[in-house]
Amino acid sequence: MEKTKLVLIIALLAFVLGHSQNIFQGRVLDENNEPLPGATVVLKGGANGVATDFDGKFKIELPSANSILVISFFGYLPVEFDTTNKSSADITLQPDAQRLDEVVVTALGIKKEKKRLGYSVQEVDGDLTKARDPNVMNSLAGKVSGLVVASSAEFFTAPKLYLRGKEPLIVIDGVPLGTDSWNISPDDIESINVLKGPNAAALYGSAGGNGAVQITTKRGTKDPRGFVIEFNQNSMLQGGFNAVPEVQNSYGPGSYGNYAFVDGKGAGINDADYDQWGPKFEGQLITQYDSPLDANGNLIPTPWLARGANNFDNFIENGFLETSNLSVASQFDKGNVRFSTSHTYQKGINPNTKLNIYNFNLSSKYNFSEKTSIDASANFNFQTSPNNPNVQYGPNSYIYNMLIWGGADYDVRDLRNYWQEGKEGIQQKNFEYTRYNNPYFMAYEWLRGKQTNDFTGQVTLNHKFTKNFDATLRTNIALENEFDSEKFPYSMTTYGREKAQGDYKEWYYNNLKSYTDFMLNYNNTFGDFGVKATLGSNINIEKYRRLYATTDYLIVPGLFTLSNTQTPVQPT
Repeated sequence: MEKTKLVLIIALLAFVLGHSQNIFQGRVLDENNEPLPGATVVLKGGANGVATDFDGKFKIELPSANSILVISFFGYLPVEFDTTNKSSADITLQPDAQRLDEVVVTALGIKKEKKRLGYSVQEVDGDLTKARDPNVMNSLAGKVSGLVVASSAEFFTAPKLYLRGKEPLIVIDGVPLGTDSWNISPDDIESINVLKGPNAAALYGSAGGNGAVQITTKRGTKDPRGFVIEFNQNSMLQGGFNAVPEVQNSYGPGSYGNYAFVDGKGAGINDADYDQWGPKFEGQLITQYDSPLDANGNLIPTPWLARGANNFDNFIENGFLETSNLSVASQFDKGNVRFSTSHTYQKGINPNTKLNIYNFNLSSKYNFSEKTSIDASANFNFQTSPNNPNVQYGPNSYIYNMLIWGGADYDVRDLRNYWQEGKEGIQQKNFEYTRYNNPYFMAYEWLRGKQTNDFTGQVTLNHKFTKNFDATLRTNIALENEFDSEKFPYSMTTYGREKAQGDYKEWYYNNLKSYTDFMLNYNNTFGDFGVKATLGSNINIEKYRRLYATTDYLIVPGLFTLSNTQTPVQPT
């Protein structure tokens, strides 16, 4: 019997060891030995596969010791790798030669063939005007290998772009973006190329060392009739969050199983700044925030029920996004002209949130002669929102109030009328009065407004001395003006504002960026030998101005001016 047990243990051990040996680890590299994040690794003939991480690394379980892996990446030739007698390896992919003859726009707007580039480049495919986003950068998600788009939950906060783990430079018509990506209308975009590697945007200096997202805007029209009018409209309904944290709804507010509401400020049993491990919801009678009063003014206990188990879902609304664009373009003998106007309206999923973006774009090119031409463009953008919710952690957050610390003892729909009777404008009605806030009170009374207007202008002058030699002078200016305000109502509380006597704040931002460059370009072929050279210089000027002012609590509730402050303060 002991011998049988020993044989079984040895067999089991051999199986575990043999099974562990079928885990294969590797790293996928490009032709320059740079990691390729997002490369696909699958078992040949099967459906199981993984993707490489930021460092090009992957780990995959093999069904046998002699499995074949198929490694692929956009713009590269796929590779079949034999894992026989191997547990790890570096796998190098080579560029797809059939795509190397494509002409792409590179740094400073210079057109080159892919096979003549010293870095990786990928053109974004697909129509960005469909299933669009208010910020065009969000539309790049999933379209570029190695590019991660980290969207923000807040209005006006542009998404973060990470190309192979680092932030790339955004370039518009050969010039670094002077304002922000909210000013770019998808209807005005001709093409987007993503330049990868440390040499991809070397002409931009250290700012382009992580690669660049090169956006080329539309000029004129390709319509053979020489004149075109286009109108596009796009409407989308937007749901809530992709995932919401699961919370327990068996126990209500309080601590150590005890709770009774008196004033929500500590006069009851654990009724101030409580945890969520009070009494279990079993229908027992407990005084609550909305309990009726007896003849002596005392709260009457009511059944303890989980009536707000779906509070967050009941609070969040359906969002709506609508975009309209009208463009007029003409092509004539001496050049072209194009005008475009766009309007984007978004209703957020949080109550009382909305966003309006107005964009006007004018571009034109005129050929003075066969050798000299001028290209000019101007873009004006206006963004406005009466309420931009704060999504940071704290009593200012809906998730904080309803999911993290709020319980199921109240139904949020009962709090729509958020003022206490007889105390309108002074005291909110809520389930607690020490730390947390009524979600509807936050939505309609704590207003964080924003208005931004931006102007960008660019002029490019080009002269050809010969068919092989030309010069380009280009200048760009970007002006950004932003005004933000915050109306913090009486009885509202958050970290640092526990006195709950209101506040008012203003921010002013004024930015100026100017970019000018001059380039001499030479392109010639001598038999089988070719020369393509660029010599130039640029100057970049940036000026910023910031102004911030706030009250130190309000004297008169509901009067949101800087002079209505309990303690005088100086702007900074």
